[in-house]
Amino acid sequence: MAKRQVYSFEEKKYSANQIASAVLGVLSVIVLAGLLGISFLMKGMANTWIGAVGFTGIVMAVCGLWYGFAGFKDDSKSYFCSKCGTILSTVAIAGWFFIVCLGLAG
Repeated sequence: MAKRQVYSFEEKKYSANQIASAVLGVLSVIVLAGLLGISFLMKGMANTWIGAVGFTGIVMAVCGLWYGFAGFKDDSKSYFCSKCGTILSTVAIAGWFFIVCLGLAG
């Protein structure tokens, strides 16, 4: 018996919390990767501005996680952006935590 295709014409609407979570998670991961690259190219002799930008990345990751959890409470058909934002923010927080711990140990 052949499987019948089902078409859905409903639009998937994402809430502002879900979109903010995804954007902040992506930006935090980009900032993390960029600062790691800059620090590697400068052989660890980066100026103090890199710390300020890193702190901004940490704040973006925490806010992305906050908005991700808030996005799960919104009434929506799809929680794709909340899932992506929460996962990316969690990865970014773990990365930032690892870098801060390495900095404190060395």
